[in-house]
Amino acid sequence: MSQPTIAPVTSSTTPEASKPTLEALKAKFGGVPKMFATFAHSPAALEAVAGYFGAMGKASLPARTQEAIAIAVAEANGCTYCLSAHTALGKLQGVPADELAGFRSGRAANPREQVILDLALAIVRTHGADTGKQLAAARKAGLTDAELVEVVSAVAQNVLTNYLNVVAGTEVDFPKVA
Repeated sequence: MSQPTIAPVTSSTTPEASKPTLEALKAKFGGVPKMFATFAHSPAALEAVAGYFGAMGKASLPARTQEAIAIAVAEANGCTYCLSAHTALGKLQGVPADELAGFRSGRAANPREQVILDLALAIVRTHGADTGKQLAAARKAGLTDAELVEVVSAVAQNVLTNYLNVVAGTEVDFPKVA
């Protein structure tokens, strides 16, 4: 394992303004995932990403679908950290291993989830510029405008975390997915 290019903060290097958010994350997860400890170098960035996760936890898209998006986007962006973290979270939600593996290649067993993954991956590939076909399929599948906005938001959330973890070389602290 190579050294991270941006190491996570430690107890002695944590900015004072990041400590309350890290404590809240520790209470929620039983520890502070290294990704959040890396974001903690910037109290503003940590607060933003923690807030994003909290807000998306209230989304109308099911948590399972959000994990599917996260896994597909992590695979597309080459982020081993997020791929591993969201695969572990998907397992905790009872998603079978074969479905988790399918999410990596943008495949879902559920037709509604499939159109969502198609849209999410089109957004990643084209930066949102060429998604008409996938958007039409999502609307045909009954996605509301709120759900469409949440798909875009989930993609953006995962691109943010993927990019930080890839740039930082964040060490995976979940069961590693190859």
